[in-house]
Amino acid sequence: MKIHYIIPIALLPMFALGTQVSAQSPLTVSKTIKPDEVARARVFWTDKRISEAKPFPIPIDYGPSEVNQDGKMEEATEDLGVPGKTPPGRAVGDKSQDSGFFSESDNRSFLDDTAGDDESNVREEEVGDILSDGDIEITFKNGLLDSSSEIQEGTKSVYTSYIVNNKTALWRVYPHVWVGRLTFEAPNGTNYCSATAISGNNIVTAAHCVYDSTNNIWFDNWAFTPAYRNGSRPYGTFPANSCWILTAWVNLWGNYSINTWARHDVAVCEMDTNEYGRTLSNAVGWAGRQVNLAYTQLHFLSGYPLKDFRNQYLPAAGAYLRSCTAESFYQAYNTLGMGCNWGGGISGGSWLLGYKPLEVSGWVNSVNSGMYFGQTNAYGARFNSSNIVPLCNSAGC
Repeated sequence: MKIHYIIPIALLPMFALGTQVSAQSPLTVSKTIKPDEVARARVFWTDKRISEAKPFPIPIDYGPSEVNQDGKMEEATEDLGVPGKTPPGRAVGDKSQDSGFFSESDNRSFLDDTAGDDESNVREEEVGDILSDGDIEITFKNGLLDSSSEIQEGTKSVYTSYIVNNKTALWRVYPHVWVGRLTFEAPNGTNYCSATAISGNNIVTAAHCVYDSTNNIWFDNWAFTPAYRNGSRPYGTFPANSCWILTAWVNLWGNYSINTWARHDVAVCEMDTNEYGRTLSNAVGWAGRQVNLAYTQLHFLSGYPLKDFRNQYLPAAGAYLRSCTAESFYQAYNTLGMGCNWGGGISGGSWLLGYKPLEVSGWVNSVNSGMYFGQTNAYGARFNSSNIVPLCNSAGC
């Protein structure tokens, strides 16, 4: 029997006791964390525990991976809904000006981030030239990804990947400061996923990092560390007050399937203050969101993978923010795919549109849900009126 993770039934009471679950709307369900548990999380997540947390197993679909023959026709005739956009925001008190471009030295550092990464799919070229890999071409203009680059529409297993914040110039800057590690406790011990700060002191991540649909239990003790970098947490760690998932995710059962599960695999958590008494929005600002867009978009996927798609450890595994950049494709109803070679630890990592390093720019359009066994693609929900909208309506983001 193929399931994405196994939780011993004997451990269920540990997570069921003391849990307050309340439906915020017919479409969402939440868990509220008690104040004493919030206080415990703030003390529990030390540097050591955050760095030693294991990457939560990414859900695996064992195939087949192809959409049905009518997939393109379904995409063409689907009612996508009315597009909507929520703007990103800067940290309170941050008076820095957007640079709009890299200096040549910073641009060189950005490209050099791929050096020594054995799993990188990038070939370095001269500044301002093209990074190419097979059929994909992504152009950098003044150090920024050029969204007008000609990329084959939604080509599977085609991507550019690199380490993002191993250079200090790209560490505590927008939009990288919005992304971090989400640590939590599950029956198998301490784990981490990836997550992104959004408005209202909330984060967005994958529902499978919050709730186990196979055994119908909540995980516990969530805390978010934005801009995590090789053991450093410059903005502290924010424990969760409440988490929301879709009722549709709770109602799933059986084997994980990208084509039927991924569109519900979204969660939003409201975060409490960090150990310095600052709120998340005050400390790092927030990424914007977009909904009801067409399936084909140029995405910047980011997170903290420990392993690659072959389940092999990466260089500097889990220590730095990594990215895949590719154009998404239609996989199934409200389900996106894009090329990427990352594995465990990438769960819940955001797919940003409008990625511009050093600018307050970026709109989350999906989060990582799962992957097909042994394939270089990532999959996630197309943000729409049936997933991120009701979650944010309930959470106040």
